Amino acid sequence: METELDPTQLAIEYLRRDRSAMTPAEYLKKLKRLRLEFADLLALSHTELKEEIYFAWRLGIH
Repeated sequence: METELDPTQLAIEYLRRDRSAMTPAEYLKKLKRLRLEFADLLALSHTELKEEIYFAWRLGIH
């Protein structure tokens, strides 16, 4: 069983739970954007990740 977090797998799982209607082109664009975002998040150190979470919380992003 693979336990390593992979940005592509995370993006696919996120989109699988997304209930919004998307065309195939929109799906691929969103997949690419999410894959990059997850890769950036996975590259952060523990302290940097805590700062990102705190910043999002201050902006009201849950």
